[in-house]
Amino acid sequence: MNLTQNPLQTSVVAQSAGEVQAKSIYDEMDPALEKAKCIYDYLQEDIQKMLIEDYIKPQLEEGDKLISLFNELIESEECMHLKYECLIDPVTKIIQNETALAKMRKIDTVGFNSCYEQHFIKKQNTFRLVSDPYISMCMEFVMRRWH
Repeated sequence: MNLTQNPLQTSVVAQSAGEVQAKSIYDEMDPALEKAKCIYDYLQEDIQKMLIEDYIKPQLEEGDKLISLFNELIESEECMHLKYECLIDPVTKIIQNETALAKMRKIDTVGFNSCYEQHFIKKQNTFRLVSDPYISMCMEFVMRRWH
């Protein structure tokens, strides 16, 4: 991202049926985000850049690292042999990181969005004898990918 570009004003590009459509980030914006944007717009440019460098970029980078780690692990030999344990830590961190969670739900690798909704919104574990939703979710990812 260009540092002179306001990250709150960028457009999100979505592809559907081969078409590229631009969608403004202001569509369906959370009221708290609208308030933050108003405050951000009134800050001096050097303070905006500092916020981007010290706060926004590190959060985005951390989320990207977690998603990359998950994608690497789900394709690993360990997961191929239906051993889910290596996924627990990255999945837990993705769910605890709002930025990574939103991106992962949108990307929807191995049905991440539906698994998340089932385990954390509906509170129904796929594997009913497993009480921990993180473990049940990781087990489901491995089964979806390799079984």
